[in-house]
Amino acid sequence: ALAAALAGGASCAPEGPRPLRIWTQSYEFRVSADPSPPRAREVTRYRVVVLDRNTRQMIDRGEGQIFAKSADGAQTYDSFEPAAEAGTYTARMTYITAGDWRVNLRFRRDSTAALEKPLDDWVQAVRGARPIAERPIQ
Repeated sequence: ALAAALAGGASCAPEGPRPLRIWTQSYEFRVSADPSPPRAREVTRYRVVVLDRNTRQMIDRGEGQIFAKSADGAQTYDSFEPAAEAGTYTARMTYITAGDWRVNLRFRRDSTAALEKPLDDWVQAVRGARPIAERPIQ
């Protein structure tokens, strides 16, 4: 169900699929990917909006990471970079193989806070790689 929300939920908004919403004890995350669904061997850009779960305030200057592992043991990850918008971070990952990947993230509001990770990974379906000549210039 989580993969469907990230990979293919139709939306009337021009941005594409609605962001995946996930929670920890302290935070709400709204995660979107471009492209969605990702393709193997191409950069996927993630946009993560982080809110305080209780106050609904955007969390700026936090620290986080998104990471993924395939069924055959391949791994990828990236640290969050602050974006121009309040409470928004970006990350880039390249899935090396097609198939289902288990994805999750971890975050803390500052270096004194504990890292929090959602209990469940989401499954990200990754499409097959295109021939090199057909891939976008990165």
